[in-house]
Amino acid sequence: MLNRSNLYLIALLLAQLALLIVMAVSSSGAETRAVAPILQGMTAAEVTRLTIADEAGDILVFARADDGWVLPLADDFPVNGEKVDEMLSKIEQLDTRRLVASNPANFARLEVKEDDFRRQLTLETGTARAELYLGASGGVDTVYTRRAGEDEVWLGFGLSSWELSTQAPTWVDTSYVNVPQDDLLEISVRNANGTFTFRRDGESWTYADLPADATFEDTKMPSILRNAATLRLMEPLGREALPDYQLDAPQVSVDARYRALVESADAPEETAELADGADAAPPDYTEERYRIDFGAQREAGVVVKADTADYYILARDTVLSAFSSLKHEDFIRASAEDEAATANP
Repeated sequence: MLNRSNLYLIALLLAQLALLIVMAVSSSGAETRAVAPILQGMTAAEVTRLTIADEAGDILVFARADDGWVLPLADDFPVNGEKVDEMLSKIEQLDTRRLVASNPANFARLEVKEDDFRRQLTLETGTARAELYLGASGGVDTVYTRRAGEDEVWLGFGLSSWELSTQAPTWVDTSYVNVPQDDLLEISVRNANGTFTFRRDGESWTYADLPADATFEDTKMPSILRNAATLRLMEPLGREALPDYQLDAPQVSVDARYRALVESADAPEETAELADGADAAPPDYTEERYRIDFGAQREAGVVVKADTADYYILARDTVLSAFSSLKHEDFIRASAEDEAATANP
């Protein structure tokens, strides 16, 4: 007759056997289940349109054009196509290797719900459309991914949600105006307080409206030079001049004159040797001009148009304030007597 200890050992043995059977079945299922791409029915090379939406409601749309990727909602503003292609390649490589959930109750925790996600991607070809939700990270370079209309959530490798930015500067060349400060010869700023003209004099600058008996206060010149020579976009708006841009009567205009290097097609290569005793020819410059107009202020920045650019853009408000706040008194240095009187009223 079996005693109580033997019965306990038999029960334990049966439990272990049952566990082994479950593990074997699970392992066999994992091995035989086919691993398929998460992006079904299309390849990265076939995608002609990509829409990225984030949790804040911002949306960025890319379209494939004849000469590369563009932003169709900004009159086909050119995009860094290599970055878009690289991102599509990462999306294409996501697969169903690692299932992490199949219950919709887990969608919110993983951030892959229809109304609660990190990124929503819509990829289109001429004949197919795929929609994905990308959520939180399951580790370094991983992302929880769910196909729209399905309950399975997969752990994708080689990608993170933050890489799919909805901000245009991530994907485009942000340089809008770019002239070396040393090449600027004259800057004229018009704002509500008047017109202010500055001219280069060797290594220094002069102020055109400086009284004969006054000294030029040039502490604001570094900011004026920096913002007049280099302007970066926050968002491309398009080619069309819309009425709400308010550029028919700009609140600030900046006119700049600068020297531009003339590149000769007949110039010798830099590595070529000059004839014995010959000196290199001095560089040849020509004078060029450009104008920057600042229009309506928006929550995200200020509307700007340079006459050398095809597109209207949004720029930072700080660029506008560098010019809009200028007044005549800013450029007249106080005398020693005035400074003493101010310090000891």
